[in-house]
Amino acid sequence: MFEYWAYDATSWFVGQLMDVFFRDVAARNAHLVPETGPIIFVAGPHANQFVDAIVLLRKSPRRMFFIMAAVSMRRPIIGLLGKLAKAIPVERPQDLAIKGVGLVRIPDTVNRPTTVEGIDTKFTEQFEVGSTIALPGNKGAAEVVAIVSDTELTIKKEFKELEALALLTKPEGTAYKCVPHVDQARMYQAVHETLNRGECIGIFPEGGSHDRTSLLPLKAGAAIMALGAMAANPNINVKIVPVGMNYFHPHKFRSHAVADFGTPIEISPELVEKFKQGGPAKREACGALLKEIQEGLMSVTVNTSDVETLQLIQAGRRLYRPKGRTFSTGDVVELTRRFVRGYEMYKDVDEVKDIARRVSEYNKDLRYYGIRDHQVDSLQIGRRRAFAMLLYRVVLLLVMALFALPGVLLYSPVFITAKLISRKKAKEAVAGSTVKIEGRDVIGTWKILVGLVLTPLLYTSYAWIFVWILHRRPHLVLPWIVRLMQGRSILVQWLMTLTGHSVMSMLWLHLGDHGMDIYKSIRPLFLVLLLGHEQAKILNERRERLSN
Repeated sequence: MFEYWAYDATSWFVGQLMDVFFRDVAARNAHLVPETGPIIFVAGPHANQFVDAIVLLRKSPRRMFFIMAAVSMRRPIIGLLGKLAKAIPVERPQDLAIKGVGLVRIPDTVNRPTTVEGIDTKFTEQFEVGSTIALPGNKGAAEVVAIVSDTELTIKKEFKELEALALLTKPEGTAYKCVPHVDQARMYQAVHETLNRGECIGIFPEGGSHDRTSLLPLKAGAAIMALGAMAANPNINVKIVPVGMNYFHPHKFRSHAVADFGTPIEISPELVEKFKQGGPAKREACGALLKEIQEGLMSVTVNTSDVETLQLIQAGRRLYRPKGRTFSTGDVVELTRRFVRGYEMYKDVDEVKDIARRVSEYNKDLRYYGIRDHQVDSLQIGRRRAFAMLLYRVVLLLVMALFALPGVLLYSPVFITAKLISRKKAKEAVAGSTVKIEGRDVIGTWKILVGLVLTPLLYTSYAWIFVWILHRRPHLVLPWIVRLMQGRSILVQWLMTLTGHSVMSMLWLHLGDHGMDIYKSIRPLFLVLLLGHEQAKILNERRERLSN
């Protein structure tokens, strides 16, 4: 339909970006998504900031309109893409927080624990009933229920966290932030209207992106949207589809991604009736549905307690390679999930502990030799054959590098700038968050944004430079290109050059993929020459014992 032309054009455009950034983006179980009717897609973990939404736009069998932070909608590039994709803005209170004037403290935490005293504060100007007072470093927050004066207010519940009390009981007081109350009625109305039309909503229920190895606690928004829509309109049947966002090195260029669609969640009429009752019954209904959403997401995501466990699970999964069976990217994700479930269930069994220890030792040896598990099989050759293969691949790599060198030189400004800016943004993200570990969730987004700005500028500049050379220094250009360009206007020559650059860029991109594959295969061959066939055979036999 014509009304969706901007959405479809945006979806196609960001799909091209994904094909450049990722080497492979796969969808798993997309057939489970209902072809008609209103759907709320709940996706997680939110491990790749705006890239997550782009992957979903690329792989969803249905159009979906994302719930997007209003602060992001106000950004130049991301905001434009969000508007074109008909995203629904949501104003988050934390994005509107301002620094409080003066300092605050609680003088009497025993008799008057809900009374906050201000020092040189302006409570009557900066707060209103329903807003929130937040402590630095996310150490605690409380809703304001009464403003007595500029230097005294009452909060709904007392602070119980030790870190919060340590700040608030200091005689000199502590800094604070004023977080306004935001009425989300307009956002919920837009969501209900979308669902009433039989269309789809996309939401990341964790609330913000992160780089942890497990899901963060889910916000209640998705449950409220679904139950609220069905309570307001009994003629619609909203389904909730969990989507697992699974990445292999999400922040790295030319990595792999899988969007795993789960079984749709049916919302029972009983929950809708409880929601209509309001009060405790409404909270109970939202809690029950949120639990179902949590279970649905757990079934399509890989969740471990820490990085070490995840690395152990991934090593075990790589060792599992049945003969005559190859796994797709989606199969690898599902297999990893099953390994996680099995490990969590039996990790205290002595036999499993022994296997985990041996797998960890095997992993250390691989790191020592500088090879990966899938390369161990390639060690099963003699030194003579290894030398011949090494020589062939080195020569092939040099030839490919010669062809790819112009691309590397021409577009190195993009790669270097993207790397520097994304690292800087990752540090800033970690500094401003309590859930991020290394800020890797923002790196992919910033690499794409930098590329989105610099690449067109470079393409345009290089095309004009080439046209200038064509007119002023034609002897530097291949004769057949000069003949092809002769008699054409400067604008046409520029457009032809721009098209040629684009085609060559894609060729260089795929050449780089194959070149990296060859480069990674060289070290195992060198290892065979260094260790000899017998030593390499021992490593391979050790792997076989573990896999069996």
